[in-house]
Amino acid sequence: MLRAALFFLGLLGIAGLPGLARAQYSMVTDPPSRWAWSGHVASDFRMEFETKSDAGDEFDAWRSGIEGGVGGPINQSVLVGFAARYAHSSFDFNLDNGAPLVYGGTQLPREPWNTINTLDLVPHTTVLVGDQVSVVATVPIRWAAESGADRNAFAGGISAIVRWQVNDDLMVGAGLGVTSQLGRDAETFPIVALDWRIDESLDLRTEGDWLQGGSTALYYGPSDTVRFLLSAGYERTRFRLDDYGSARDTDGIGEITTVPLELGLRLQFLEGAWFDFRTGLGIAGRIRVETAGGNKLYDQRFDPAWRWSMAVHIPIGDPGSGPD
Repeated sequence: MLRAALFFLGLLGIAGLPGLARAQYSMVTDPPSRWAWSGHVASDFRMEFETKSDAGDEFDAWRSGIEGGVGGPINQSVLVGFAARYAHSSFDFNLDNGAPLVYGGTQLPREPWNTINTLDLVPHTTVLVGDQVSVVATVPIRWAAESGADRNAFAGGISAIVRWQVNDDLMVGAGLGVTSQLGRDAETFPIVALDWRIDESLDLRTEGDWLQGGSTALYYGPSDTVRFLLSAGYERTRFRLDDYGSARDTDGIGEITTVPLELGLRLQFLEGAWFDFRTGLGIAGRIRVETAGGNKLYDQRFDPAWRWSMAVHIPIGDPGSGPD
């Protein structure tokens, strides 16, 4: 069983490589409770240490976020819910390259951005088909922009996934999503979900959201209270720039993609309440700047970057409660 789990984890990690995932992918988990209304609040912080692009541009970054959600049944076969998340990202560039203040080479002419604000709104509906099958549909909306941007920074679409609770230890799901993109045509991408308790000490599950990326993680430990983890995934952030800088990137678009490989520790204080600490590398990274219409100004790979993060998740209500 362990070999099968590691093999599956490797396949999902490979699937996250940018060259194989041009259409994005998302991996989601945590279906809503069918028995009672419940919710959660969560917060996270991540630090990414200095890295260098192939053109010699150096930068580091940090990000903090907060989120909340609530969901529950409106009748015996339909569940509804809503989640919201805000993230604040800050980038610090070191561009001691003497390049002119125009885009015309392989180097960034100035700091392309500093502070990025991202807001996700996710209303969702679940239709229960018997005790084992459910269909989840959502209309995710994202606003992502550099501070001071005043042009359209919204992306949105529709996604759906079919989940199958095979038994008490295994849930699988698959679906599709369609999402608009800043400066590009809408994209279609696959969605997968997995929650597999291989044995009492080993779990394999997907983690992520409905937009642009996700990961899969292998958890190991003698109890749910303390678990070590190994995860791999894909991250993508695309956002509107402000109107300050060179004429060519005014109201333009920035994008960063990376494949995180992480080790970590999860401490669970009570059911559904946990603290995570993770550290690892972001590999296969790419940084890109485009005009307002999506034409390329700059597109460079950057070196693997060390990172660490911490997160806390607190449930509201009892998501595990069932009928008497």
